[in-house]
Amino acid sequence: MNGNVLQRNILKVFPNKITSTAVEILFLFLMGVIAMLIHAKLRIPMHLPGKSGLLFMMIVVSAAASSRFSFGASITCMGSATLLLFANLGFDDPFMPIVYILLGVFMDLIFGLAKTINSNVFIVALASGLSWMLIPLIRSGVSLLTGFPYQSLLGGIAYPLFTHFIFGLIGGLIGAGLVFWAGKTQK
Repeated sequence: MNGNVLQRNILKVFPNKITSTAVEILFLFLMGVIAMLIHAKLRIPMHLPGKSGLLFMMIVVSAAASSRFSFGASITCMGSATLLLFANLGFDDPFMPIVYILLGVFMDLIFGLAKTINSNVFIVALASGLSWMLIPLIRSGVSLLTGFPYQSLLGGIAYPLFTHFIFGLIGGLIGAGLVFWAGKTQK
């Protein structure tokens, strides 16, 4: 009653739960936009399918792992898909927004299962590799159903599956490692 503000009120950045929820959703969405912008700008023709999974999965996994939402990867990938719908980034795949939305949903399903199994960095990395491997699987299904040609699948599906898994695994390992390391340094 002396007019001083309590210290615990000053330390809260967002005192309103609705505001903090909205800011976290916006953060996840923007991380997805940033991940897709980096993916679009770093398109170097190296004939390594899935190489962009290294940075993309690092960003998505670190954003989703630092979120309190169980559907953080879906929100992040929704940001990527929304950018693909409204901006011409040079991609010629009309199904790409759908693929990224499915990627986020699949990641959240696997991350949900991984949390029930004493979750650690390597399980999250494995889940990331399996999630990123979905891209050539979905593309092969789209190609079979619609006849849409994908350059990465012209030599078969085994090589794209392998490279997508490896790059997704490494990106997820880096992203989960960053979140784990940041959590250790804060304690």
